[in-house]
Amino acid sequence: MTWEVNADLEDMERGGTEVAVLSIFVPYDLGTPESRARLARLARETNEYAARLAAEHPGRFGRFASLPLPDLDAALAELAHALDVLGADGVAVYTNVGDRWLGDALFDPLFAELNRRRAVVFVHPTTANCCRGLVAGIPDNIIEFGTDTTRAIASLVFGGATTRFPDIRFIFSHGGGTMPYLIERFLGGASAEIVPGIRTSGQPGPYVPKAPPAGALAELRRLYFDTAQCANPVALAALRAVIPTSQILYGTDYFYRDAHGSSEAVRGARVFSPRELVAVSSGNARRLLPALAAERPRLR
Repeated sequence: MTWEVNADLEDMERGGTEVAVLSIFVPYDLGTPESRARLARLARETNEYAARLAAEHPGRFGRFASLPLPDLDAALAELAHALDVLGADGVAVYTNVGDRWLGDALFDPLFAELNRRRAVVFVHPTTANCCRGLVAGIPDNIIEFGTDTTRAIASLVFGGATTRFPDIRFIFSHGGGTMPYLIERFLGGASAEIVPGIRTSGQPGPYVPKAPPAGALAELRRLYFDTAQCANPVALAALRAVIPTSQILYGTDYFYRDAHGSSEAVRGARVFSPRELVAVSSGNARRLLPALAAERPRLR
C-alpha cells in the first residue's frame, strides 16, 4: 500500500477535507557519520518534495517537516531550511529516538530553538527497541504505539520539558495513546476535578514522579491531541474528559483511515456538541495553523 497524491485528493473530496497537513517521517539513524549524512539528505529530499506538492496543489496541503535525528546539528539545519525556506507549518518527530524519549536532555538544544520559534511539533509513535515483538502474533502498532505515545508525554511533562519550553505547541496523535486511562497515575500525589463535581485522587505512595510546578494536569491540558484512529466513543469520551475541546484536533491518519469514515466516526461517537464538533473539525486547527486557515476552512 502506497500513498498517491491523486488518491489523497479524491479522499479529501469525499470526506469534505479542504486542507490536509502532510507528515513525512524518515527513519532515525544511530549509526555511522556516513549513514547519518544519507539520512540528512533524505530528510531534505522529502521536505522539498512536500513543498513541491503544496505548490502544485495550492491551498490543499500543509506540511510538517522531517528532521534527521539524533544528529542535532543536522536537525537544527533542516529545521531552519524547512521553516524559513520551504515554509513548512511545523515539524514531525517520533516519540523516541533509540529508546531516548522526547523529555530526554538530548533534545534540549532542538527544543530551545523550537520554543524560540513557537513552533508546532507533531509527535507520532514508533516502537521502542526494548519492546519489539513482545507478544507473539500481535503487531507492535496494536499495543506499543499507544504505549509509546504515553511514554513520550510522561517524559516531557515529568522531565520538565513542557515547563522549560512552554511555547512549543505539541500535537500527539491517536488521542494521546493510553494517557487518558492513566490519569490517576499522571496526577501522582495530587487530586483534581477532572470531571466537574467529581474529585479524582492521584496514585498515592512513594512511586510518584516529580510533578511540574503547575501540576501534571495543567501541563497535559496545554498539549494538543488528534482524533486519528481513536474516533470511537470510548477513546474520545476519555480524551474529552481529561483534555479541553480547544486542544483536540480532527485527524484521519490517511491512508490507514479515510477522511469520510473518520469524519463520520467523530460525529457518530456523540462525544462532542455541535459547537464542539466545529471546533474539533476546523476551529482549533485554524487557531493553531493560521497560515493554512487563511486559505481553506477545514484541516485534517
